[in-house]
Amino acid sequence: MALALLGGAAGAGYLATRSSEQKLTVDQISTIKKDIYVLPQAEQAPKWKQLAGSGSFELQQEALTQLYFLEDRDVPGLATKALDDVDHRVRGMAATVLSSLTPQAAEPARAPLIKAFKEANDGDRPQIAWALVVLNEKPLFKDILEMYKKGQLAGVTRVGGGKAFDVETFAKMATPDEWAALSEDDNIGVRQLSASILSKNADKKYLDKLIKLVKDKDIEVAREATNGLGKIGDASAMGPMIETLKRAGKDERQAFLEALRDGIGGVGLVLALPSVSQESYSVTKHQTQQIFNMLRQLADPRAGDALARYLETAKPLPHFMTEAALRLAEIGDPRAAKYLGDRLKLNATKIYEKDKDPELVRDDNERIFAARMLADLAVLHPTKAAELRAAAEDGAIIWSHEFPQPHANALRFLAAAGSTRFLPDLRKWSNPSASLPKDGEAGNYPMEYATAASALRYLGWTRDESSWGLLDKQLNRKDPKDDITQEGLVGAGISMRGMVLRGIEVGAAQGFAQWGDRRAFPLLFKFIDDEKQHEDARLEACRSMAWVGNDEDMKTVLAKAKTVTSPDAKKQFLRGCHMEALIRHPVAGTAAELLPMLTKDQDLLVRRKIARAIAWSGLDAATEKALFDKMKDPALMNDAALALILGGSGESAARAVAMYNNAAPEALDDLKDQFFDSFGYWSDEDLAKGRIARWVNNANAIAKTRVRDSLQEWARLRLGAQFNNLEYDNGPHSMTRVVLRYRLADMARKGDATSKAGAIEILKFMQEQGTLMALRDEKGDTGEMARRALFELLNPKSVTGEKIPEKKAPSPDGVNVLPPR
Repeated sequence: MALALLGGAAGAGYLATRSSEQKLTVDQISTIKKDIYVLPQAEQAPKWKQLAGSGSFELQQEALTQLYFLEDRDVPGLATKALDDVDHRVRGMAATVLSSLTPQAAEPARAPLIKAFKEANDGDRPQIAWALVVLNEKPLFKDILEMYKKGQLAGVTRVGGGKAFDVETFAKMATPDEWAALSEDDNIGVRQLSASILSKNADKKYLDKLIKLVKDKDIEVAREATNGLGKIGDASAMGPMIETLKRAGKDERQAFLEALRDGIGGVGLVLALPSVSQESYSVTKHQTQQIFNMLRQLADPRAGDALARYLETAKPLPHFMTEAALRLAEIGDPRAAKYLGDRLKLNATKIYEKDKDPELVRDDNERIFAARMLADLAVLHPTKAAELRAAAEDGAIIWSHEFPQPHANALRFLAAAGSTRFLPDLRKWSNPSASLPKDGEAGNYPMEYATAASALRYLGWTRDESSWGLLDKQLNRKDPKDDITQEGLVGAGISMRGMVLRGIEVGAAQGFAQWGDRRAFPLLFKFIDDEKQHEDARLEACRSMAWVGNDEDMKTVLAKAKTVTSPDAKKQFLRGCHMEALIRHPVAGTAAELLPMLTKDQDLLVRRKIARAIAWSGLDAATEKALFDKMKDPALMNDAALALILGGSGESAARAVAMYNNAAPEALDDLKDQFFDSFGYWSDEDLAKGRIARWVNNANAIAKTRVRDSLQEWARLRLGAQFNNLEYDNGPHSMTRVVLRYRLADMARKGDATSKAGAIEILKFMQEQGTLMALRDEKGDTGEMARRALFELLNPKSVTGEKIPEKKAPSPDGVNVLPPR
């Protein structure tokens, strides 16, 4: 088979035969691979199949890897054939591929794997052994257990990287009784494995074994046994577990708690609360907080009943009552509302002592967090609005009047819960009686107007018809002669008035967006044409048009944007503003009209917005082809690639990145930054329309291609980092982490097959261990997909050399939703 079929000088004349092998250079091998990466998948597969038997181990390994990524139906046969290769490195990769398939798909390779195992050397034996474990080849159990004792299975990996060794899979090689018999083995690793497997079964018949194991001199053995005792859960098991935790030193205690978290989940951590030392107030406080911090990080919805019982029966001190209620709310449990509502009524200085709890006295964070969680509960459970108001409306109203300014989180909860009692106050806060600052007036920003900027958004959320005129008034408050643009405010003597107007205009625009009534579209459309308005207010009005307009209105916006062709900075700003509306309200089929606007004479920032608007509108095959053509122009390469990565198929996203093999390294670095910056705002529509699932799918696809011989993990890492920014409410119709997590779990349980798979993959990206643990308990495909996702989450591929941009700082107006994880 001639590699000349692959095309290019590197492949020409190279015959993949052992008898007359022509050695390829590193550069030639790299060229062959990168020439294939940029091809459509249908054209890639035949070429990888040629290379799977080429005689170059580098190309054979990559061919097997890429065919596995492509889910090619010939992969099992090709991998099985490769087990006969003379190169043990190729055999090892073949075994890795086979172990990554389902047991059913790999079953025909059983006999060849057994033969290869007998012929193996130290390089390929671990991977071959693991493939046989996946096939549950019990006759080889003792041989493979000996390998485990020597640590030879610790390095087995999945295709693409990440640990492959799975206790649940290995456990099937022997019966529970056989594993119990190994609980006293001299090898620490075997005792740890025995403890882990017995804990997963949690059969009371092994209670004595587990009690002995929890007292093992090796902490890694003892921590695994803790899980089994916690799962058994009766007094005979809980007593030894609690005593072990009480005796543990600081580091040992952390290890035990982590074992309970990873083995049982949130319930296990709540079970550990009675083990908290009563030695002193500070020690009790530290150890209890340690558990609640872990519960927050885990967010396991199965812990709801255990937390509710703790609140009802333990009667914790105010701080830990608040912590437990926050943990309940973070998993979307409305039982938290009454406790959080009670906490809103209490000033920290009245319930905490300076000498014992100085950090709790000096701020009002507990009430800030409590109101955030109450707002999320109201968003998640609209049918329970009356119950939530009964539980927390009084507290939120009391708190909103305790200080000169009401906190935004109190307003968010009251609006989301449908409170009418606070409407008179909300109208008052939205319409200050104080005059606007006069010409030349300086000093501090007027507090009344700072309050109004926030209150106007929540006034719109109430959809109170009598307040429509107030939103209109505040949007158009500016005197037509005033120029309050950033440039206009410099030295004009109206900077304070201009900034006040900017604030209330932004608030009014957000109020209209939150309301979502089409009557606001012409008001906002007219507003953005006023070149004397502040740029921030005009941008917010453009974003708000997306939420009040329909598809035809968005086509009107696009038509207007197409007429803005001047290179003048003010005109370019207006076109970019229009793109903001089209990004937040994309209309299918408009990519073809947007594409001609993606030209190199556009302002760079505007070009990026056009690329995102094209992506969000959804790409068909013709648009993808046009974007690939634009990538040939170095000036447009990144813009076209960004559109393909964000809006195209996974195949197109990977091909677009592969084209950077022939670009300067700086170009790829810039693309990475533009990709990261595309995710500053997440809306409920992004989830409902499948955009989030597409971004995750494309990031996964990109991770399977290589640039300069390195797999491109950056899209996964950057998208994952942006999921962390979901801690904060980013404006009208944005989602918080709590809301997204809850809705994804619901999709994973109740959606169709595609929705379930997408939801679970997103949860893995978000590193939502607790939710995946809960979904693992589900029957059928959901449970199996969640199990696999959880395993990959807990055993990630190690990636180095990728610098992730800094996380965003919390919003200054107090709408961030959770303390940083």
